[in-house]
Amino acid sequence: MASMEEDFPRGGTEKKTTESKNVKARDVDNLFETRETVVTKKRKVARQDEKQKTKEQKVERGDLKLNTSTTVEILHLRNLKIGTLMLGCVKEVSDFEAVVGFSSGLVGYLPICNICDSYTSILKDNLDSEDSLKEVVPLPQLLTPGMLIRCVVSSLDSIKEGHTSLKVSINPKGVNKVLSSGSLKPGMTLSGCVESVEDHGFLVDIGISGTKAFLPKQSTSSKKDLNVGQYMTVLIEEVKNDGRVVRLSQDPQALGKACAETQQGWTLDTLLPGLLIRGHIKRVTPHGLIVTYLSSFTGMVDFLHLDEDKASTYNTGDEVLARVLYVEPSTRHVGLSLRRHLLPPGGAVLDDISSERVSEVVQGCKMSALHHHSGALMKMPDGTAAFVHKNLTKEAKEEFNPNRLLTQPKHTLRIIDYSPMERMHMGTLRRSTVQTELFRYQDIKVGQIVEGTVTDLQKHGAYVRITNHIKGLIPKIHLADVVLKNPEKLFTNGLKVKCRVLSLDAQQKKLCLTRKKALVESTLPLFLSYADARVGRVSHGFIVCVKDFGCIVRFYEDVKGLVPKPELSTEYVANPEELFFVGQVVQAKVLDCDEEKKTLRLSFRAVTEGDVKEAQTAKFDFVVGKTVEVKVRRKVLDGLEVSIVPEEVPAFIPTVHLSDHVTNCLPLWMVLEEGDTISNIMCLSKTKKKGITLTKKPLLKACLEDDGIPKNFSELQVGMQMVGWVKNIMPYGIFVDFPYELFGLAPKAAMGDQFITDTSTVFDIGQTVVAKVTNLDEKKSRFLVSLRVSELSLSEEGSQARLIQGLKERKAIFEMMNCRGESDVLQQLSAVSLGDKLKVTVGDNMEDGSVALTSDQLSEATVLVSKYHTEGVNVSPGCKLTAVILHVDLSKSEVHVSLLPELTAAMRKKLEKDSKLTATIQYTDKDFAVVSLGDTGHLTNIPTHTHLNDILNSNKFLVGSCLNVTVEEPSSEELGGLPLVECQKQDSTRGTQKREQRKSKSTDLGEVMTVTVKKVKPMDVVVMLPSGTAGSIHVSQIEESPVVGSFPTSSLKVGSKVEARVIGGHTVHGHKFLPISHPDFKVSLPELTLLPSKLNDADKKTVDKLNYKPGDEVICFASKFFKESQCLEVHVKPNVMGTVELLAMINKPSQAKHPQTLFKLGQTISAKVAGLGTSRPFRLSLSLTGMYKLEQGVITMAKVRKIVPHMGLFLQLPFGNSGLASVMDLSDEFTDNPLEPYKLGQLVRCYVIGEENGNFNVSLRPSRWFERLLLSSPDSSLLWLQYMAFHLQATQIEQARAVGERALKTISFREEQEKLNVWVAMLNLENMYGTQESLQKVFERAIQYCEPLHVYQQLAEIYAKSDKIKEAENLYKSMVKRFKQEKAVYLSYGNFLLRQHQSDAANALLQRALQSLSNKEHVDLIAKFARLEFQYGNAERAKSMFDKVLSTYPKRTDLWSVFIDLMVKHGSQKEVRELFDRVIHLSVSVKKIKFFFKRYLEYEKKNGTPETMQAVKQKALEYVESKGAEAAS
Repeated sequence: MASMEEDFPRGGTEKKTTESKNVKARDVDNLFETRETVVTKKRKVARQDEKQKTKEQKVERGDLKLNTSTTVEILHLRNLKIGTLMLGCVKEVSDFEAVVGFSSGLVGYLPICNICDSYTSILKDNLDSEDSLKEVVPLPQLLTPGMLIRCVVSSLDSIKEGHTSLKVSINPKGVNKVLSSGSLKPGMTLSGCVESVEDHGFLVDIGISGTKAFLPKQSTSSKKDLNVGQYMTVLIEEVKNDGRVVRLSQDPQALGKACAETQQGWTLDTLLPGLLIRGHIKRVTPHGLIVTYLSSFTGMVDFLHLDEDKASTYNTGDEVLARVLYVEPSTRHVGLSLRRHLLPPGGAVLDDISSERVSEVVQGCKMSALHHHSGALMKMPDGTAAFVHKNLTKEAKEEFNPNRLLTQPKHTLRIIDYSPMERMHMGTLRRSTVQTELFRYQDIKVGQIVEGTVTDLQKHGAYVRITNHIKGLIPKIHLADVVLKNPEKLFTNGLKVKCRVLSLDAQQKKLCLTRKKALVESTLPLFLSYADARVGRVSHGFIVCVKDFGCIVRFYEDVKGLVPKPELSTEYVANPEELFFVGQVVQAKVLDCDEEKKTLRLSFRAVTEGDVKEAQTAKFDFVVGKTVEVKVRRKVLDGLEVSIVPEEVPAFIPTVHLSDHVTNCLPLWMVLEEGDTISNIMCLSKTKKKGITLTKKPLLKACLEDDGIPKNFSELQVGMQMVGWVKNIMPYGIFVDFPYELFGLAPKAAMGDQFITDTSTVFDIGQTVVAKVTNLDEKKSRFLVSLRVSELSLSEEGSQARLIQGLKERKAIFEMMNCRGESDVLQQLSAVSLGDKLKVTVGDNMEDGSVALTSDQLSEATVLVSKYHTEGVNVSPGCKLTAVILHVDLSKSEVHVSLLPELTAAMRKKLEKDSKLTATIQYTDKDFAVVSLGDTGHLTNIPTHTHLNDILNSNKFLVGSCLNVTVEEPSSEELGGLPLVECQKQDSTRGTQKREQRKSKSTDLGEVMTVTVKKVKPMDVVVMLPSGTAGSIHVSQIEESPVVGSFPTSSLKVGSKVEARVIGGHTVHGHKFLPISHPDFKVSLPELTLLPSKLNDADKKTVDKLNYKPGDEVICFASKFFKESQCLEVHVKPNVMGTVELLAMINKPSQAKHPQTLFKLGQTISAKVAGLGTSRPFRLSLSLTGMYKLEQGVITMAKVRKIVPHMGLFLQLPFGNSGLASVMDLSDEFTDNPLEPYKLGQLVRCYVIGEENGNFNVSLRPSRWFERLLLSSPDSSLLWLQYMAFHLQATQIEQARAVGERALKTISFREEQEKLNVWVAMLNLENMYGTQESLQKVFERAIQYCEPLHVYQQLAEIYAKSDKIKEAENLYKSMVKRFKQEKAVYLSYGNFLLRQHQSDAANALLQRALQSLSNKEHVDLIAKFARLEFQYGNAERAKSMFDKVLSTYPKRTDLWSVFIDLMVKHGSQKEVRELFDRVIHLSVSVKKIKFFFKRYLEYEKKNGTPETMQAVKQKALEYVESKGAEAAS
């Protein structure tokens, strides 16, 4: 109040700070309500006015009686109390409650149980007995929207976030509670409910004890039968027997004219809402009227309930007709309304109860009046009035500031409700509510992505708050892609979730959501109705039912369809329940849809990758050359997966299409992150398989904007120039891709004007090039192109534009990396640029001759100077010098500088345009070079490619070489103020160096030389010999003993130099000419080796001897799998090949489905020699299963070759053998038709029984396998348990028991652990399949033969895992009695109790353990119990336990470490920091304190800020200083 008086001074005497009177408060309200300029009067006149007002107030106080009202306010929720009587209007009616609107826009809820006693009794009878004879009439038949009802406040419950839920009752016993039989008079109007239906009328419950009220049928308003519980407003026609019998009427005309009269004996205690009264205006205030009525009562009419047409004409003494709105019995405040729609001839049912404008945002609203205690009246642009409550004129946590509201000429409000009692819209000025997109349930669309916060987790799902007004439910099966067993571990209150809307019922306010990632991130079209499910479309849905005949899949709303059993998979599905589960997200294709019948037939197996891509991009209008904006969804190795906005259509940007400069593509990919938006992207291509591909290459985008580019092969012409990009590099040339799915071949000879020996080193994949069409093959629709600069008409001016574009991209990369984080190194690197000088100190010399420097300005970066830039400079370690920056490498955090005096000491001279200078190359990379411009002291960048297709001339751009340049701009804005120069043309005869005459030099066998790696392939490496010829290194000649599974060629890098030895040569097809013109052109390549054993061999001409025999282990390398012959080809050595048949490759039949995926090209494999070949090259028959020959007892794979009834299966066995499996050896169980499960070509595992005349007898019975394995390992509990599990899978319980008993007898008595494993298995078996008696017998036997404690613990864990909580608890109790000296018992029991959330029982157990165990075990026991409390119990109790132990043993640093680990995991950052601060002040050794400081700093690096990290460093420094001071003293 004081602040408002300062802002709006009134003149006169200064007000005191004590409580102000009501009159003063009203004056303040007047000040805020009116907009007229405040005129300051003379003090004398002001004092006279105040005296006059005081006199008037005294006179008024003498006249007012009982409920004197001095202020006028609207009805606030905070003023309501239980028992307050109100007149309301029914807004909505549902099955179980009605929504009621009251004065001032208040909204309450009328539950179905608050109608009347008779109706509630019928409800209870129907709930208690299904055979109740009384039928329950639905609530919508008792109450209708628009009906005016008299209510009493029944409850005011506080709900979350400070909101209050208002519930009311129309039970006559509560509404008419103030009346008695003696107070009833004819002419009174009351509310009541039908109690019973009689022959001639209705007994009406009016809530007055001892009074029977009867309504004759002819007196009802509708002349129809009424239902028990029907609400009505009635008129008392006759009162008999002192009020014990009352006759009622429902005549509308009589009710409309009935006014409360003085002779009826109304008092303030008996006054009811809804009464019609006549009164006189006693006072007119800015906020409403004070009216006297019934001779002595006073009521208030707030500004919302004034008659709009007479609002400015009310005068003191005027007679008015009013309706009672509310009565507060405790304070005796009475609210009245003068609104016409509440007065005769209306006042029974309101027609206007809702508005379609709710949720509308209205701009340009003017504030017509501001009432300080109530709110603001707003006038919308169309003239309609709206009311904004005081609390809604500001944000939730802001203070009410009327000055700010009044100074704004116009406001933007959102209509949040419609109040039928005032016939006025309710609005809000809160920015958060006005700006929200989702205000009511009608604003949400099915299929929409929404974000919310988990508020509650129940068994049926999680409740999510989307906004303050909208809540939804995530059903349990929709919490994740799979059904969660323990959702409470993942979902906690406050968790932010991203969901998609599954279904919506806006009227019932029911919102169903899904959090399944596959549905939320789906880019396929949504089936929101059966009309969307057109034949051929593919969409994501979820399985709601799995039956024998197929699966039922649901989509959005109530759209669902059937996937018949044949459409479930490409393979036969015997039991769908084994493959599918309820809640599983699937892709389904529509086969048939009937919208009228709402039937849908779907398919899983018909969905193809092309269908999915086409469905994802169908809603986007794709046009080549169309410019779009995208958002990064995911980064993959070769590009960016993006979504086109706003359509949210998936697309792909290859990394090579991010820039025309190859060196900028990868850095751009690195700095872009998920969620980033990229603009000016252009559509490039769209295919069914790959979807939409985009490009950001500036030159390609400029080309696409030209309508003259060819769109198909028929538009191509010889001589045409096109912009494209390198698609693939082959030894005979490169393939160039162009827009509109065109691609051509540039032969090796047409790639450049220079002679090219290796195509892989000239261009990069994705590099932008300009190509000229040289040849068209119309029959095969293919063409040749040339990339020679001499054949192209290219503008040299383009090089400067590319230079500017490339440097802009690097600047953008720099800025993005700088924005990603605030690291010191990025800040330092961003502060320097090309040409800046800085002070450096010489550091260590590097192996390549460069020198490392240090600088205070770049303390976090690596500063390097090359050997060239140190010539003539003293670079002794410690020297302080001045350096010039040449290049800043952000990816490596390196800065390259120069120490040359001509650069560091040069003074910058003014440059003149068109001046010619000699530039010296100072630094170079693949796209740009840094040059110094003569002696001017200027540095700048130049492109290393004059033309787009230029092949980099490494000699021309060597550091230190010179170029002639012309200054185009002395200071270019595009280059950041650097000079823009152009390299001058050189005469071709001077610029071209003579080619070195190469003589064909023969390579000697055994010669050792240094070669350069040119190309790395999985099976060999291409190298360049010193003579310039190419050579080959086989994969077997790289490492002596390669690791199985590795790829030896990957250890070599392109460009590296290695020492090799010539061991031979081989002939390959040459690619000097095109294969179509010279198909048999061949060349000879030297074969080399890198193996140290051969490099150091004295005999230069040593040749490998082929000395192999069956059973030898060899190392080979996977080459190719042949589907026709079902075999794998491998390389053993350059001259030794190998073949592995399928049966010798695999150990399981499932591996035969895709055998080509078992091994990758060039992968190292260990094999055994099974046979020797005689062909050239030398070929071996190999096996990868560890078996190289068949003999009795081995297990091998076989292939069904023939099925003979009553005889068995003829099988194809490895290594060219065959065998027979008789019908007796096909299964361990008897079946009528043992051959039925088998078919020709099927792969099976078999056991070799024996051999007769070259044919093998085999068995397919699994038991034989186990028996064979157990012969070799009889003491292995693992084998015995697998044998038991095999029987259990076949539900052979007795056989499993027998195997377990055999194991106990067979395993040696020395193998205690192995025997214990079997006993545990037996306990598990009896627990799952046996009885309690059988389990007890096994348990008693086990404790006789094994350590009893271990057996007890195992059985207790079995009980706990199988949810037999009672049995587990009883067993633990007996363990505590029997093994009370064993600490492990208490720990396991405590763990069990805490998992069952029995924290108090666990604490009692700990106290018992401390009494039973020795003192030396107490500390460890308490610490472990505390850890369990952290994990499963009460974290606060766990912290107190640790504090208690550590206060007694403060030097137990191991416990401090455990405590810290647990607090980091379970505590807040504040608690963790407080704990670290305690630890670093312990009185322990400096070494231990150093350890804790290190942990403290690591924690802050991970979870803190630079300020908190610095604080830790400061504390460490203070600790060191304190220790130093102690040592000095």
